Amino acid sequence: MKNTPDTRALRDRPVDETLPSYGVAILESHHSPQFTMQWRTHSFIKIVYVLRGSGRFEFPTQTIPFRAADVIVVPPETANRIVDDHDSASSLYVCCIRTDLLDFDRSILSRMCLCQHDAGPPESNRIATLMRRMRHEQTRGDDSVSLSIVADALRLLAWVSRRSQESFMQRRSESADHDAMREYVRRLDSEFFEARSIDEAAEELGISRRSFTSQFHSITGETWLHRVRRLAIAHAKKLLSDSELPVASVAFECGFNDLSTFYRQFKSQTGRSPSRYRKDARANRSGRHC
Repeated sequence: MKNTPDTRALRDRPVDETLPSYGVAILESHHSPQFTMQWRTHSFIKIVYVLRGSGRFEFPTQTIPFRAADVIVVPPETANRIVDDHDSASSLYVCCIRTDLLDFDRSILSRMCLCQHDAGPPESNRIATLMRRMRHEQTRGDDSVSLSIVADALRLLAWVSRRSQESFMQRRSESADHDAMREYVRRLDSEFFEARSIDEAAEELGISRRSFTSQFHSITGETWLHRVRRLAIAHAKKLLSDSELPVASVAFECGFNDLSTFYRQFKSQTGRSPSRYRKDARANRSGRHC
């Protein structure tokens, strides 16, 4: 068996991705500041772990930025190239896995989509250790190499498959949460007087307070409290103009249990007290009828 040459020297070009007979190659590539890569397409699955540096993977339909500890999966027959960031040449572990190793379950291959995973510190260390061990095994070159490396490659694929499924479920959950939030915002326009607190609203939607506030602001451009009070004061203005309800009753109907808070919020938004606003509204209406 011909061992893959050591690639610790800085490289201006990518490593040769030639696979041995058992179908797995684990490569190490340390880029120089002058590194350039032409577009390439391969018949195998490529899993890249970023040791250090940053840059981007370019594909025909998208670009994926990367940084240290990221894992990038490149499916077979997908044109790709690496462009390092200026002054941040990357160092990579590259695992190339021939697709016929997955003949026992071809559905695995269909799940190997183009994606990026941020491994996070604990998992990042495990992935780096696994690929480092594969690299060491490959350079040893004894009779057990093929068995050991193929087994580790399957472990790596299992991790990627599991993370891809978790990412899919998270995206689906986030989409459902987003739809629920949009419906909540729609209902809030007419049910603002029933709104009690962010915690209560978050519990109603089954999400955390932090997720609630983030999604609410993303959809409305406002905080929850600002929107609730704006809607309440808008309704109060209408009641003061069109009804004979006492100010205290107006405040209560708009969801304010504390009259002083109502007065403070009303003046903050309109520049007038509720009584002054009612007088001005009636005066304006009388003037229009003259």
